[in-house]
Amino acid sequence: MRTRTLFISYERLAAADSGVAVATLGLVCNDLAIANSSMARYNKLRSGTLAHIRRGGRMYFSRMMCGHLNEAMEALEQIRADSGLMQLVHQCSSVARQAFANLCKCLRGGSEHRRFNRYVGWVRHRVAFHYQPNDLKWAMEDRGNRAITGTLTAGWDIHTTRFEFGDDLIDSIVVRKLWKISRSKDLRQEADRIGDWCNTKCLEFLQFSQEFVPSFLRNCGAVR
Repeated sequence: MRTRTLFISYERLAAADSGVAVATLGLVCNDLAIANSSMARYNKLRSGTLAHIRRGGRMYFSRMMCGHLNEAMEALEQIRADSGLMQLVHQCSSVARQAFANLCKCLRGGSEHRRFNRYVGWVRHRVAFHYQPNDLKWAMEDRGNRAITGTLTAGWDIHTTRFEFGDDLIDSIVVRKLWKISRSKDLRQEADRIGDWCNTKCLEFLQFSQEFVPSFLRNCGAVR
């Protein structure tokens, strides 16, 4: 498929009301798209010599997607509160409008706000860009009390060496402490269910923003 390049006037973008909010949507789109495609590559990784990296790669990009999506919510709040921007939303396709409506349920006052904070917000605050000492200590003790051992793989370079025990600790923090998956339930089934929900929110954001951002830029005269 062919692409085409549009030229953007930064002067007009800076002068436009809500220009910063819409630029934020574009930034998040860039980061989410890279994280999503990178996670897909790790999902398809089948190399026997790199199999020990597959889970960690998937987890890393999943955490990054949660982090970037969380940063976009304030911009979505601004759009929802602005009647002029909402007119542009209503001019988008039905797919983009539905994606926006679904995302709005995750904003303050929405029916899925608490779920979003628990599944996405907590991941962003605790393990996406930070390593909280108390959480790591908790995960070590949780696994240690159940006599679980970890592993590390000493590879031939930095790309094949993997401290899998670190992946174990992050996994425990996310699925047990943040997502609170009960030990009485099928862990992987529940984790996949929640992960799919988070991924759906990311895809909805991409569906909405890829239409809304160009529409806004044309409307404010920033496209040349």
